[in-house]
Amino acid sequence: MAPHTKIQNIRIDGHKLTAIALNDQNTPGHPVVLIHGISASVRFWGDDQTSPFREQGPCYSLSLPGHYPAEFPPNFQKGALTAEMIGRVLAKAISELLGERKVTLVGVSTGGFAALAIALYAPELVGRIVCISGFCHGRWTGALGLYQWLARQGAIGRALFKMGYSLARSNRAIFTYLWQMPAADRKALRAYPYLDACVSATYPDFRRLDLDALAAYFEVMPDISICNRLSSIRAPTLVMAGDHDPIVQPDQARIIARSVPGASLAMIKGGGHLLFAERPKVYHRVLREWLDATNAE
Repeated sequence: MAPHTKIQNIRIDGHKLTAIALNDQNTPGHPVVLIHGISASVRFWGDDQTSPFREQGPCYSLSLPGHYPAEFPPNFQKGALTAEMIGRVLAKAISELLGERKVTLVGVSTGGFAALAIALYAPELVGRIVCISGFCHGRWTGALGLYQWLARQGAIGRALFKMGYSLARSNRAIFTYLWQMPAADRKALRAYPYLDACVSATYPDFRRLDLDALAAYFEVMPDISICNRLSSIRAPTLVMAGDHDPIVQPDQARIIARSVPGASLAMIKGGGHLLFAERPKVYHRVLREWLDATNAE
C-alpha cells in the first residue's frame, strides 16, 4: 500500500464512506478515483495495481457503500440499495473529495458497475471510465452466484450465507485460499508476487464486514440492471475482462463495450476475475496504452 494511507471519513445522506489518498494529493494531472468490488475494502488497491493510475494525477481509493470501514445509515433497508443510490452517493463523496473536477473513475467488479452508475447519475463529474471485470446486470455466476442464491432463500438461506462468510473471515489461511475462487488461472494467481500484500491489506477489514449489509447486496443485485441505459454515457470508457471470468460472464463486458458509445474492449485471453494478478503484464500494458491515448483527448 502506498505511504498515503490515512482514512478520510465522508458523511453523505446518512452513509459513512471512506477514502484513502494513494499518492501525493498535489501530484499534477487529472484525479483518479478507484472503487473496489463486493466484500473488499478501501484498502484493496495495492501499489502494483495502482501504478498506472498514480502516474495520472492525485489518486484516491473510495469505498463501496456499506463496506467496512464504510457503513450504511442506521436502519438501512435493502430496498434502498439501487443503482441510483450507489451512483449518487458515490458521486457526492467524490465531490466532497475533489470539488467539481472531472475524474477518471476506475472500478473492479461491483466497483466497475458503480463507476458506470456514477457516469449515469452524475455525468458532469466523469472524465473517463475504466471498468475492470465489471458488469451492467448484477447476476453473478460461480461461487458468488451460489451465495446470491442463498441470500434469496429466506431466513435459512441467509443464515447459511452468513455461516459461509463467518468461516472465511475466521482464519487467514481460509481467506487466502478463497482468493482463488474468482480466478481462472490459479497458478498465475499463486505466483503473483504481491498476493500476500493484498491479503494482508484486506483481511482485517474483511473480518469486520457487516454481514447484513453484505447479504443485502447479494440479495438485491440480481434484480439490478443498467444495461438499457449505457448508451447515454459519453465519457471515454475502457472495458477490461477475462475471457474465462468465473464470476461475471464475459458477455457482460461485450454488452457494455457495445452499448457505451466509443468504448474500447480489452478481452484478456485466459484471464479470470483478478486480471491484475492473473495477467499482470497485459493488465499494465493495456491500461497504460489506453490512459496515454485518452490523455490526449
